[in-house]
Amino acid sequence: MATNPVLTQSVDSYMRGDNQPVAGSVPLSTSRYLNSPLFVHAFAQRSLRRYGHDVPTTYDVPDMLRGIADVTDREEVQQAIDLEKEINPAFRKWIEARKVSRYEAEALRDAKPGTLGEAVYSFMTRSGLDINFLNEARESVDDVDYLRLRSGGGHDIQHIVSGFGPDPAGEHALGMMIVTCNAVAFNPVLARFASMPQLFITAAGYPRIALNYPQGLPTILEATELGVRAGRSIRMPLLMVEWESYLDWQLDEIRADLGFEPGPGDAWEVTNETCLG
Repeated sequence: MATNPVLTQSVDSYMRGDNQPVAGSVPLSTSRYLNSPLFVHAFAQRSLRRYGHDVPTTYDVPDMLRGIADVTDREEVQQAIDLEKEINPAFRKWIEARKVSRYEAEALRDAKPGTLGEAVYSFMTRSGLDINFLNEARESVDDVDYLRLRSGGGHDIQHIVSGFGPDPAGEHALGMMIVTCNAVAFNPVLARFASMPQLFITAAGYPRIALNYPQGLPTILEATELGVRAGRSIRMPLLMVEWESYLDWQLDEIRADLGFEPGPGDAWEVTNETCLG
């Protein structure tokens, strides 16, 4: 076995200390995440695997969602929501309204050029995808469930308005934008829950690209910077934006009203090749 010239015995002792871990029949940690086989599997898979062209890049998202559900303490999240209601009147009004957004292509057919309505209509008719698929049209069970639905809904519209496209770098930038704006706006526990899918995707995406696609890393670092900048600038969390009120607005007007600079649009499509395959 090859020796490691860096990991000498003294370095090993320095890093590990003198104490031994508590013995047990199974691995045990004080981290709820490491103790969850579902979360560990999903995070390791997304962090380390290559992304081929045989399956979509969203292939492991179901595993991710199962892992997140396994480590979510709903009572803890509800307490964080209750705290935010007390200190943040705008959040209280928003979450108690329980709005569910739905978009129908036919209703947007005559939208004016350059508006969000036209962009949504174009997306729905050209892609054939259902822009409503994450906006489950049902009564939410409670605050936690509603927040989960809103955190996932509107994703395609967020891509359109943010200027961070549906490519690896754009997904990373949008994720960093969401993580950042939630961290700025909410108490820490609430921000973590509201951002968990994006925390997972951005945190796992960085090593996946750095290890497997180093040629794409400079663009991902740029995406990180621009995403954080947009998240710090926007005047409200993306999940609280009611996009239906902006359907008649020009995209640049929406960005100006929300207070952030858009991303580069199609310029990062190159990462479909440099970060995949």
